[in-house]
Amino acid sequence: MNTLSTADKAGKSKDTIFLIDGHALAYRAYFAFIRNPLFNSKGENTSAVFGFTRMLLMLLERYNPKYAAVVFDSAEETQRHRDFPEYKANREEMPDDMSVQLPWIFDVIEAMGIKVILEPGYEADDIIATLAKRSVDDGFDVRIVTGDKDFFQLISDRIYLIRPVKGTSLDEEAGPGYLEKKYGITPSQVVDFLALMGDKIDNIPGVRGIGEKTAIRLLKEYGSIEKIYESINEVPSESLKKKLVAGKDDAFLSYDLVKLKEVPVDVKPEELLLQERNEEKLIEIFLRLDFHQFLKELSLKGISGRQELDYSIVRSDNLEALADYLASRGEFVFDTETTSLDPMRAELVGISFCAEEKKAFYVPVFIDVPNSTNLFDSDSEGKVPMVMLRNVLGPLMTDGKAKKIGHNIKYDKIVLENHGIHVEGISFDTMIASYLLDPERHSHSLDNLSIEFLKHRMIQYKELFEKGDKGKDIKAVPVERLAEYSCEDADFTMRLKNIFEDMLKAADMYGLFERIEVPLLSVLVRMEMSGVRLDVDRLDALSKELASELDRLSRRIFELAGESFNINSNKQLQRILFKKLELPSARKTKTGYSTDYDVLIALAEEHEIASVILEYRQLSKLKSTYIDALPKLVNPKTGRIHTSFNQTVTSTGRLSSSNPNLQNIPIRTGVGREVRSAFIPSEGRLILDADYSQIELRIMAHLSKDEELMNAFREGVDVHTRTASRIYGIPEDQVTSEMRSRAKTINFGVIYGMGARGLSKQLGISIEEAKGFIDEYFKRYPGVRDFVERSKEEARRRGYAETILGRRRLLPDIDSKDGRMRSFSERIAVNMPVQGTAADMIKIAMINIDREITKRDLKSRMIIQVHDELVFDMAEDETEELIELVVSKMESAVALDVPIKVDVGVGKNWLEAHK
Repeated sequence: MNTLSTADKAGKSKDTIFLIDGHALAYRAYFAFIRNPLFNSKGENTSAVFGFTRMLLMLLERYNPKYAAVVFDSAEETQRHRDFPEYKANREEMPDDMSVQLPWIFDVIEAMGIKVILEPGYEADDIIATLAKRSVDDGFDVRIVTGDKDFFQLISDRIYLIRPVKGTSLDEEAGPGYLEKKYGITPSQVVDFLALMGDKIDNIPGVRGIGEKTAIRLLKEYGSIEKIYESINEVPSESLKKKLVAGKDDAFLSYDLVKLKEVPVDVKPEELLLQERNEEKLIEIFLRLDFHQFLKELSLKGISGRQELDYSIVRSDNLEALADYLASRGEFVFDTETTSLDPMRAELVGISFCAEEKKAFYVPVFIDVPNSTNLFDSDSEGKVPMVMLRNVLGPLMTDGKAKKIGHNIKYDKIVLENHGIHVEGISFDTMIASYLLDPERHSHSLDNLSIEFLKHRMIQYKELFEKGDKGKDIKAVPVERLAEYSCEDADFTMRLKNIFEDMLKAADMYGLFERIEVPLLSVLVRMEMSGVRLDVDRLDALSKELASELDRLSRRIFELAGESFNINSNKQLQRILFKKLELPSARKTKTGYSTDYDVLIALAEEHEIASVILEYRQLSKLKSTYIDALPKLVNPKTGRIHTSFNQTVTSTGRLSSSNPNLQNIPIRTGVGREVRSAFIPSEGRLILDADYSQIELRIMAHLSKDEELMNAFREGVDVHTRTASRIYGIPEDQVTSEMRSRAKTINFGVIYGMGARGLSKQLGISIEEAKGFIDEYFKRYPGVRDFVERSKEEARRRGYAETILGRRRLLPDIDSKDGRMRSFSERIAVNMPVQGTAADMIKIAMINIDREITKRDLKSRMIIQVHDELVFDMAEDETEELIELVVSKMESAVALDVPIKVDVGVGKNWLEAHK
């Protein structure tokens, strides 16, 4: 058997060897994210590999080791299992979504140049112990990276532990002093300590009835297990003596199980020297797993640094030359630098342009005297006056023939519009192009896309500022530094445009991009800039009403609990529900038993307190999220709120909104609906609300060609009543409201791929009964059944699902061996053609309505879009014309084989208009 080294064992340490407990760190990483798992764009759980990589990078950065190895357990039976078959019998199997990550972890370790050690039939603990002792004998210091207490027995003045304690962070090193301080024992007593206590997880019996405190007390008095039993008659406590006597065999068995053994592992020191990182492999892994953060943090040679670039700053004296150059090119990128992420509040600091790769220009700007028309105002430190920018570059920006390109160009257009520069001719947005190509991608940021497609690490925004600069005033950044940053953004946007344009055409989605997504962008700009007026006084009154109601609910909860407590504290709520009231506990989390919505719904059948807590939570969230928050979002300049409509968030193509999120305002509750009453029109105007009626079911009828379903819409009957009638086998006039409600759940459940289990949960019925409903549904609507199966087969054949207009959603897991992932992909295969087509329809309607409003020069404005609903700030004298226009364009957006119906309402606020 070879030793680790034949170096001189005396004198100063030659170096430090780092031994990493692979499985322990992988488990810790996985469970650190158990409540909020990480998934990549392909839907794969990446929590374990992300957390493991984070700890590995932290270790490499902090210690910069020369020697290291990661040691893993093998799947084969070990000697401990042969000696004690019950060893680790209580351990649960590794979760499937963790075990599939281990190959990625191995790949990361090896790409980092670190050796992986795995010896069949031997536990990682024993391998690490063997290597640690030999390393010390051969003149090395050792650091063991682990959270396992068993390794405390190895601690010495040459062997320290590095313990990951909180999540995926590394704690300070633990040496002999650590044991003394924490437990009051020495390393030589650790095996005795662990043997006395036992370990339920590893099924090490220990001495029944002896815990940590008693074990420490015994060792302080007697020194070891052997001496405890030699002096058993001197133990003063009879009950403790009985426990020790009864557990003697288990104590010595446990001692043998806990003690780390030397095993025949043949490893030489030169094998533990870190090798050069395989950067190409690391980039491949991090891109595959969507670990863009690591790519930004690491200085990888494979990620390009600064190149030979032609970036320049444009001053007042050569601004016209820039305008002429950009006009001659016919298309160009522009990118603004501003003081705020909110385009309605942002002040322009500078603007960059790029018309050809590797060549870009930056124009630093200062905001001059309002309404000034003096073209010869002096520069402020070489910056171009805003009035000059408007006069020289304004005509080019307004010229629709000059094609404009950007990344999230909607933001830049709003900023320039607010500074008096109208922008026409937008032809390409790389963020939207990325979204169309892969809507599941977690991030469409310019930074991440540049890394993935161009192998280039962009200058980070935070790098513009000195470390510790909390103010981060962009106007204080040196012009030269800001110019490099901004020009790079423009340059790499142009490079991505050239890549994505070809990719969109190859995927046959350029038409969708050109005809829907790009024109919609300008529509959204007008909607966001128009904003929505709020009745702040109404919200204030609602806030006071809710405060009173919450106070009443609090008092009722305290009455039912028999004491006052913090309702918002999960820990205190657990104590009340499961200890004091002894209600049946359900799912366990890291912080105790769950008190989430599903748990409280189930508990509501047992005790009134659960239903009151649910009501309290609902009202409290509504008050904080909307009623109290909305007034704070009112723009002081416009007196309105300006939500952001997002084109690149949902996977189906639907728009989302943020700051505020108008799509999450609950409308099924009275108070939620009242929030809508605070959305009011401009002075002297009305709100017009237009809503597609059951559009997804109509699309389902069109796609499935089911005669029964199509006839229901053609005849204009209530489709849910018709479905209930068919399922229950009774005339439509005998259908009860409960029957109709169940039928509605089934109708929409089919669209979302709901199975018997999901339906049983929704309706509160048995799975068998739910299966019966679904079987009967498909019997009555065979075309829908065929559509569902056809959609799955087509997605399996093509690898994606698509809408009528060709919007795609990639489904790489449609044939996965993982049943959960496969079922999820099959549900998407059914849902995407329906919901995605509905998203396309309303986008087309918005474009056509906006175009007609502009053409007719109407005063009315489209201001809100929520799912299948459009809201307008309507001039009263345009009521008849606008209603006709809106209904006409919504109904004709996409031709279906069934009638399209639009419900329209008019009122003094959004609630009143939404009938």
